Amino acid sequence: MRFLLIVFCFIVIRIAAQRTVFNSAYKGNLSIEAGLSTSRFAKSDLTLSGNEFLLTFQDAKFNPINSSNSSPFSDFFKKQYHLGLGYTVKRGVQLGLTMDNFQYELAPQVYNINGQITPGFDQIGGLSGTYQSAAIPSDSVAFAFTAESTKQIALNLNLIQNLFRTKNRMFVVNGLYGLGLGLSHATISANFGSAYQSSIPSMSGFGLRAHAGLRIEFFRHFYLLTDVAGAGLFQKNMRLDVSDQSQRATQNVWAGQVNLSIGTVFYLGKKSNCDCPHF
Repeated sequence: MRFLLIVFCFIVIRIAAQRTVFNSAYKGNLSIEAGLSTSRFAKSDLTLSGNEFLLTFQDAKFNPINSSNSSPFSDFFKKQYHLGLGYTVKRGVQLGLTMDNFQYELAPQVYNINGQITPGFDQIGGLSGTYQSAAIPSDSVAFAFTAESTKQIALNLNLIQNLFRTKNRMFVVNGLYGLGLGLSHATISANFGSAYQSSIPSMSGFGLRAHAGLRIEFFRHFYLLTDVAGAGLFQKNMRLDVSDQSQRATQNVWAGQVNLSIGTVFYLGKKSNCDCPHF
């Protein structure tokens, strides 16, 4: 009789395990997300260097590029966006890979410039000579600098914390917190030098990322992610001229970012372990 009771308990436990309600924070889950973002940028120094010049724009103000004229989902990859891929290595702990695209430009302002430039070199921007904390209104020169796209690709360590769930987990709210480190790739254009330079790509440096957000899950496998992030972009090699390797721009800028993404989460293990989509 005791033997039959043990067998019965074993069978019940196995059946219960096979019918366990899917938990999106369990080990073995994979999540994929995509969405749009908006950013604000702190003042920072922009330094231009080359054989003919060495200039620094001190405490320069940068604005996000305005793309409000187009619909939210048209030309997705020409906007500020967020892409994410995550794998849960243990319950509540996730390794993630993210790509965030930042777009910004030098704002109209009074430039504070230090350095020197060979007279006659800057035929486009009109900068010339030696500057020592010179205050120059932006509307008096044609200089412009635009980061058309700065992609930060980062490896993230995330923590997933349950904040609310219904009994059957058809509606769940999870907190998501994390830190990331990665590389940056920039595409810039500038009104500067002997000719206008447009869309020059380069591996520009590295970046840091810290974020916190809410992952609001529906029907166990779909979610809406609202995320606030702080990012450091340490741009050490933004090319200024495709024909002159010596010309480059450097910049360390901090950005605040708000993301709104949609995503899905599914299990990579055996089907018997949960009732979710699997491979």
